[in-house]
Amino acid sequence: MNPLLVSGFGTSINVDKRKLIVTNKLQKQRLEFNPHKIEHDSIIIDGHTGNITFESMRWLMKHNIHLTLLNWDGNLLATTLPDQTISGKLRLEQYKKHLDDTARYGIAIELVKSKVDSSLNLLHELSKFYPLDIKKIQERLKPEILFFEQKIDKNTHKIQEIMSHEARIAKIYFEYMSKVFATVSPQFSFETRSNFDHKRADHASDEINALLNYGYSILASEIKKFLNSVGLDSQIGFLHETLTSRTPLVYDLQELFRWLIDLSVIELLEDNNLKKSDFILTENYHIRLKPDTAKLLVEKIKSNFNSKVLYKKKHFAYQNILYDNVQQLALYIVGKKKTVEFVVPHIEINRDDNLLLREKILSLSPEERKKLGINKSTLWYLKKNISSKDKIKIYDKILDKLKY
Repeated sequence: MNPLLVSGFGTSINVDKRKLIVTNKLQKQRLEFNPHKIEHDSIIIDGHTGNITFESMRWLMKHNIHLTLLNWDGNLLATTLPDQTISGKLRLEQYKKHLDDTARYGIAIELVKSKVDSSLNLLHELSKFYPLDIKKIQERLKPEILFFEQKIDKNTHKIQEIMSHEARIAKIYFEYMSKVFATVSPQFSFETRSNFDHKRADHASDEINALLNYGYSILASEIKKFLNSVGLDSQIGFLHETLTSRTPLVYDLQELFRWLIDLSVIELLEDNNLKKSDFILTENYHIRLKPDTAKLLVEKIKSNFNSKVLYKKKHFAYQNILYDNVQQLALYIVGKKKTVEFVVPHIEINRDDNLLLREKILSLSPEERKKLGINKSTLWYLKKNISSKDKIKIYDKILDKLKY
């Protein structure tokens, strides 16, 4: 994943002497890309005024680069996609699987299983750095998971039961995520994903939800691109219901990687002391991201989706793993695989400043400090940073001393 974010007023995209030209007069920016020498695989347009020429759109399509147009609130408005794989048989089989209660139920179960597994893993990783009691979380989730497994054994084929199960898990998940957000950014009043006047989370009433919405939109755009390239119909899903102007298969596959957007938002907040002034408050009291804030988030998402993990005995980026899961679903739909399973490797957050090490630093006595050979001023700064920051840098020389 390597998107180019184009934001701000007065942006234009055109072609001049075979080059793609992206300019913003207000920001005095000009980017030039020669044919077949552009490193970006997509362009995200987050602006309200500007223009794009027909020739530049053809240029992008010829280079297999899709456009993503975001709404004022950071939600996905539209995408332009490269040529899709034409597979009438695949789509016919997709419709059959959707209408087959047993097949649809099986796919929906696997989607939710993968989401729950990844969500719990993220909470487990975050518990190394934030005061989350992972045993208590597991105890709370255990009855819900056991109850759901009993429902599966009864083979009732009720999609609504799966959706209700997913909603209850998500409620517990965000209850603990809210504690992380409250620790890392107490200046933002995140409580839940939904609002009282709008139960869906489209119109963000706080900064955290604005960041999450923006990230989920980028994820949706990537999934649309992959579905298009494989040939699946995004309007026919298995977990989410088919509704007018909706793309349920995109929402289905989003469930597999929403956690990676959540992590990207947390890392953004850890690394940047964002303030309310980094966001825009509309006249309807909704929140949207300023261009610089959006760029920071896009970079975090890009970094995480390009990070490599062990998958099928080799190391692949999460973006490639997402694409492979889409392909595996297509193979199951056309009968080339007998079972469907969504595999998303667990992420491991590698940081030196875990809770145990922080506690050890805070509890060091003068005698212990001298014994470890740590300078008095160094320890003072470490303790000060621990008290004021969510993420701190501990140099290897000091880290080696603290480990013994």
